[in-house]
Amino acid sequence: MGVQGLTSYIENNDLLKSRAFRESKLIIDGSNLYYNLYFRSSLDQAHGGEYDAFKKVVSDFFRSLELCQIEPYVVLDGGDDISDKKFKTLKKRAEDRIKRTNALSRGRSGESLPVLIKNVFRQILRKLEVPFIQCIAEADWEAAALAKEWNCPVLSNDSDFYIFNINGFLPIAHFEWRRVRTHKKSGKHFLQTKCFSVNNLYAAFNIKQQLLPIFATILGNDYANLDKQLLPNWSKFSLCPGGTSRIDGLLRWLSKCQSPDEAIRKILSHITDPKDSAVVYKVLTQGLQDYRLTPSSIAQFFRSGAPQCRLPPPLQRLPQWFLKAMAEGRLSSILLDVLTLHRVTLNFAVQDFSLGSNNLTSRPIRQVIYGLMLAPRRRNNAAAAAAQRERFEVEEYDRQGLTLTSSKVVAILPRQVIPDVHLETLLEVPLHVRQQVFLDALCASQVPDRLLVPPSLQLAVYVTCYWLKHAQPEPRPEFFGALLVGLVYGELSRDLVTQKEVGSELKRLKRLKRRGEQTPLDLEAAHAFSQWQSSLKDSICLNQLLANPVPEPEYAWLYSGLFVHRVVRELRRGITPESLLAGAPDAMDLYHELRNAAELQLVGDMVQRMRVTAIQVQLSGSTARQDPMDNITNMFDHLRCEEEEDDDDDLLRRGEKGKGRKPGDDTADQPCTSRTRHKKRIGTKDPKSKKYERSSW
Repeated sequence: MGVQGLTSYIENNDLLKSRAFRESKLIIDGSNLYYNLYFRSSLDQAHGGEYDAFKKVVSDFFRSLELCQIEPYVVLDGGDDISDKKFKTLKKRAEDRIKRTNALSRGRSGESLPVLIKNVFRQILRKLEVPFIQCIAEADWEAAALAKEWNCPVLSNDSDFYIFNINGFLPIAHFEWRRVRTHKKSGKHFLQTKCFSVNNLYAAFNIKQQLLPIFATILGNDYANLDKQLLPNWSKFSLCPGGTSRIDGLLRWLSKCQSPDEAIRKILSHITDPKDSAVVYKVLTQGLQDYRLTPSSIAQFFRSGAPQCRLPPPLQRLPQWFLKAMAEGRLSSILLDVLTLHRVTLNFAVQDFSLGSNNLTSRPIRQVIYGLMLAPRRRNNAAAAAAQRERFEVEEYDRQGLTLTSSKVVAILPRQVIPDVHLETLLEVPLHVRQQVFLDALCASQVPDRLLVPPSLQLAVYVTCYWLKHAQPEPRPEFFGALLVGLVYGELSRDLVTQKEVGSELKRLKRLKRRGEQTPLDLEAAHAFSQWQSSLKDSICLNQLLANPVPEPEYAWLYSGLFVHRVVRELRRGITPESLLAGAPDAMDLYHELRNAAELQLVGDMVQRMRVTAIQVQLSGSTARQDPMDNITNMFDHLRCEEEEDDDDDLLRRGEKGKGRKPGDDTADQPCTSRTRHKKRIGTKDPKSKKYERSSW
């Protein structure tokens, strides 16, 4: 939720107070956090995501908290509200995402979270051992209830937390986590922030806290939007004219009321039509309920691991293994929407909006997911026959051009025969059968044990083969080659031990990634890679639902948008993947393992079509007719020059380190900031406080 215009009013009227924050529990609005961390770190948005850089930002954030002895508890959104009160808002946000993502694809200003951001974020939290829960529904109320129960603040940018009766709200925009300070006398670390308390409003307006839900509901939030013509002109009560006069006037008017009932009676006295009066009364009383906090249903999860107990009726019969896996973030929250609403709203990546949606490529995978989720339990032969005849559908909200559209998608049971398949006993199905279900869905034949690639890359190989067979238009060979080189780079970079062992071999690829110049968006490549990421996202969802019959990889290292796009540029200049990896035997061996494994899954002449050679890529993408060896020499010379420049930069930074500090400074900066070497292509100075970019999958 979010209260319209409230954040600006609070900030412009000095209602936030400075605070040195340390040694406390902290409830974190997880969806809001990953949204803000990605956008405020100047990470690339146009090329599909910089997940490895995002991982470093998230790690730095929680390291700052640890240094200050702050105990984080992250609360993530789950499924959509089953009452459908918010559905109009969700559709409007989906339409906005299409427009903003299309703007990015055309080189204009826009915002777009990468497709896999929530998967990556949950996995990072798990690896860092940060306590977190994925809620059944939206997380705001649960986060506020837990904060009230534990008497600690909430970190978010959602303006609804100005309304809840909690012990402090810390807006992310004012949470200076990148600079850990040290108190001069005590030597203790702290973070400088700004804090809001309901007492601040009481001191300024003498308004009682129990009136704030009426205030928020009248202003309008994600659930309520009253007809302003039915209500008084609040601006006439304001003492500060301007854009926020309506908010100021409403606060001052409410400060004269002693209770919510009195406020509602006075408001209804201005309405003559009984029907309008009934509507306003219903909305205002519902608003009081929406903001009323009762004991949290997630505290027990953080204490004992037990999933939420207060569930809406459609979810009360779900098996415990499913609820526990959902709470632990080991299942996609979109599965809740499939069960309760038979409806999903898909994500939109940067792509060619004149072509079909990136989500169309992976629709067959989702159909199997729907089949597994919606298949009824067959207790006898007659029930089995009836279930086989019954048709289950899920309504998918996707794009057609720049328009949000919906279509009914048929749920499909996997071809592999599973007796009595249903959600309750899904984990009792033998591993080899669950594995076969996954392989059938991805049209793969080779089982993981025979794939002859590292377990951490097996899922990516299956997805890549699926993508080659299903993407429209068919991916170019240089896109295939760039993805494989990207997987090699990620695999060799993902842990410090491996980096030390092959450090010299990775140096050239790292220089390629860290080039200072901007990478123009290749829309054809962006569209192909958006289809690959959608296929990966849905494959992850299916794999998790089947209890990971294929090993779960580290998602942050499977795709780096800037890197693969820069590799495409090199391949289009006539340089082959083998040339890029020359002099790096470990990287070269891994590349050939991946290519061989992928080619075993391809049929017909696709193997030959996907062979990346200097002649092919020049004909398909490059207008230059240079000798390939000249291109290789020029590239290596360029990389050597970059290396020398980087060494000079490092020396300069070391020489400057420590300048500007005075003896006895009462603050000390800890190395908790994340720095990207590439220039920011498109960004935002002030990310929206609302969770426009909630990623369900």
